[in-house]
Amino acid sequence: AQICREILGILGPKLAGHLPEARGIPVVSVFPSQPPSPGEATTLVCLVENIFPPVLDIGWTVAGAAVTRGVTLGPFVPTSDLTFVRFSRLSVRPAAGDVHACVVTSRWDNATAVAYWGEGTAALGGFLG
Repeated sequence: AQICREILGILGPKLAGHLPEARGIPVVSVFPSQPPSPGEATTLVCLVENIFPPVLDIGWTVAGAAVTRGVTLGPFVPTSDLTFVRFSRLSVRPAAGDVHACVVTSRWDNATAVAYWGEGTAALGGFLG
């Protein structure tokens, strides 16, 4: 423990401002990959930005029920501002009244951010502490 404190004491001031810190709440957006046609299959994309550290889970729900079929999850991709982005995709055939949600839970602080999409509506987002 003493060696770690000494190393932090030496390196800490030299690395200040160079190492990223936790950035806060991930920003979540949901949108179709192409303009949807009524009754036709489409792919919804969940874009999660402002991720640091890169430890979070992405899930999908339709009308509040968890969905796992048709879900793909991309890798964490680094950005120039030292954060990460991540995509998830959901293949759907939207029906009138369906509300799809991309639910993002940070393993770092257990916070949850949600973005919603329903056919014919704009995406809505929110944060659940």
